[in-house]
Amino acid sequence: MAERRTIGQVLKEFGRISEEDVQRALAHQQEEGGYFGEALLALKLVTQEELEWGVASQFDLPYVFPDVDSIDPEAVGLVNPEWALAHLALPIMRAEDTLTVIVDSPFNTEAIEELRLRTGLEVERALASAGKIRELIRQVYSRNVASEDRELHAPVRLPELVGIALDLGAARFGVSVRGARAIGWYAAEDGSVHRRPLGGAWRAELGGMLEPPPGEQGEHGGGGELTRWIGDVEREEWYARLDRDGVSFPVLVRHLSSSAGAEYLLEPVREGPSAYRSRFPLPPQGLVAETRLLARSGSARFLVAAEPEELGREIVPYLSSLLLGPEWRSVHLTELGTAAERGEFSFALPEARETWQGLLRELEEFHFDAACTSIDAPPEAWLAQTLEMAPAAFILSGPRVGRRAALDAGIRWELSIAREEGDRLDWQLSPLQAT
Repeated sequence: MAERRTIGQVLKEFGRISEEDVQRALAHQQEEGGYFGEALLALKLVTQEELEWGVASQFDLPYVFPDVDSIDPEAVGLVNPEWALAHLALPIMRAEDTLTVIVDSPFNTEAIEELRLRTGLEVERALASAGKIRELIRQVYSRNVASEDRELHAPVRLPELVGIALDLGAARFGVSVRGARAIGWYAAEDGSVHRRPLGGAWRAELGGMLEPPPGEQGEHGGGGELTRWIGDVEREEWYARLDRDGVSFPVLVRHLSSSAGAEYLLEPVREGPSAYRSRFPLPPQGLVAETRLLARSGSARFLVAAEPEELGREIVPYLSSLLLGPEWRSVHLTELGTAAERGEFSFALPEARETWQGLLRELEEFHFDAACTSIDAPPEAWLAQTLEMAPAAFILSGPRVGRRAALDAGIRWELSIAREEGDRLDWQLSPLQAT
């Protein structure tokens, strides 16, 4: 068998680098350590995509750029989002007895072998960047969640649809009108869009829910200057109060209309920054989407490692709100004297640890959605029951609860948060390892 070419030889053959570049990279590698490819990137001799393409060529693997519409739903359905994120691997196509899987590294053989044993199919690898694979995982599984209500459904009344949207914490919702047909929709926090046909007198219902209603905003001090937008499209925008079961709150209403139809877009307006939003910068959207995928799959148990240490105690009470959304009912468990600041529901366990199990059993009856803990006590006194308390859990790492104890308790993910210059936060989500 012919000897495999080096990455330097591959990139030289295709004219991307010169022999002089190779020598520069080798010298840098000798001084700084690491891999030859890392030296090429550090010296800016190649881009990340060029390096990944070179690695694919080195191992005779296709380097692919799939989009979500080209991925085979049957292939994706062979794994769940937790497996895909943990292995950074995604099945994208099945053809008879062959399954094509994209991976981020030619050395990712564990995922390939597991799929071969699980499915009985021949598995072929294709290479893509880690970032592209994570993006595809978020998109394809979010789309699958939304697909359930993209088919034809029995019509719903507008107040019912708005209630569903608000209960799910939707950032925006609205009505699309085409002729005699009206579709209500809302955008979930994971980016998926859910649609339902509207029945009943939706126009009258919308007018009854908004103050001022459409067409009367100028008369009621709601603003609403009419502008011509593009072609025959007219645009209005105004602030209103939306009434839901006798409780009203502010929304921004945008209205587009033309001879072809109309669009109403409503966005709830936050009346003041919540404690966590004013104190901590929001996590990257990609990490938020992945956390919520894990929460939906029932695998949202995280060991939280923070740098510096005090950051962990500051942020743990707010992780459920930051990552899962304020609609998730969370409780923060701590020890007496170290309760969370106001803004999150916090329960301080008493000094008498022999009473903890009874208290935790009582809290379990409240069916919280998430539990956040910053407890510095032996894990046998509280950890197992805390994980039973809610389907999602954020457990602060410490001298008492390390990776080994977390793995033994059934925690499979590690959330790392580090404070950088300018009070920025670096967030990393990865499968939990013993060391």
